[in-house]
Parts: sequence; C-alpha cells; structure tokens
Amino acid sequence: MNSVLKRFAGFRSVAAILKDRGLTKDQKRTALMSWRFLLMQSPAASVDADDRLEKLQEIEHALVVLDKT
Repeated sequence: MNSVLKRFAGFRSVAAILKDRGLTKDQKRTALMSWRFLLMQSPAASVDADDRLEKLQEIEHALVVLDKT
C-alpha cells in the first residue's frame, strides 16, 4: 500500500486524478481508493469531520464518474 500512496501523492485534487491522461482507468481507481483509505484511517483529530465527509463524497462521486467512462 505504501508504494501506491507514494505513486499518487503528487496529485492535488480528485479532479486532477480524473483529468490525468497518463493514468489508466485502473490507476485512477487505485489512486482514488487509496485516498479514500487514507481519509478513513486518519485520526479524527487530524481531519475536521465536515472536511472528511466532503472529501469522501468527492471521491465517491469521482468513482461513479470513472465507472461511466
């Protein structure tokens, strides 16, 4: 998992992952899933609950968009 996280660490947003033409659909899914995993595992004190929910919803929406492409 660490190698996956390092590989996708340079992306600043969910939209940047979706727009990247150098990534395959599977790589985009892997990046989004790793971000979701990180948010779910991060200590509650390190991420505001509202911000966490917003980011998770953004990731879930991106996964739906990815499925439709």
